[in-house]
Amino acid sequence: MILSALKPNLVLMLFQDSKLIVTLRIALWFVLLSPELVLGIQDDEKSTYAIRTVAFYNLENLFDTENDSLTFDDARTAEGKDRWSSKKYQKKIGNLAEVLHLIGRDLRAKSPDIIGLCELENRGVLQDLLSHKDLSNEDYSLIHYDSPDERGIDVALIYRKTSFTPFFQKSQRLLIHDIDGFRDYTRDLLIVGGMMGETELFILVNHWPSRSGGELRSSPHRIEAARLNIQIIDSLRK
Repeated sequence: MILSALKPNLVLMLFQDSKLIVTLRIALWFVLLSPELVLGIQDDEKSTYAIRTVAFYNLENLFDTENDSLTFDDARTAEGKDRWSSKKYQKKIGNLAEVLHLIGRDLRAKSPDIIGLCELENRGVLQDLLSHKDLSNEDYSLIHYDSPDERGIDVALIYRKTSFTPFFQKSQRLLIHDIDGFRDYTRDLLIVGGMMGETELFILVNHWPSRSGGELRSSPHRIEAARLNIQIIDSLRK
């Protein structure tokens, strides 16, 4: 995960990096204690800050049990190699909800204000996740678009409605091609702009193309993802 604070807007880049996933497997989170995020009275003797927790989490192939004929999701079906069942699905939903519920609670008695998510199949699985008892009382809303990814996995953002008010959202295509010039369909980049208190905040939720196939094959794709982020950030700074 990379955090980049850029004035006049605060821009957060949330994305998966496999090395970070290895060392911080359970949860990736950080707390913003920025002057731009001060909520309350600030006097000469002592500054007052409001703690806001922003997280990113890889849901690791959160698929429903239905076979989608338009994507390669066969492994996550009853007949697939994972023998995916309703029981396994509900157990995964429960485990994920518990983890998301606990992120940042050692600093404040609430789940994160904003969570960027990746590796989810569709809006329905995200709604099932937010309906779980561990998250249903957190007042979360969601932003999600279907991506053209071959496996059918997307990125998304959930946010507490009392903490963050979106005013802009867009799913940005990442156009990459294989060595033969054919398009390699991957997940989109999600851009969300909104207000957290008096602060204008832009969030870029990424899930870059994987390193499968080796560095020679994957590096150009990941470089294109980085270039797309730079272009978006530059446009936000103007």
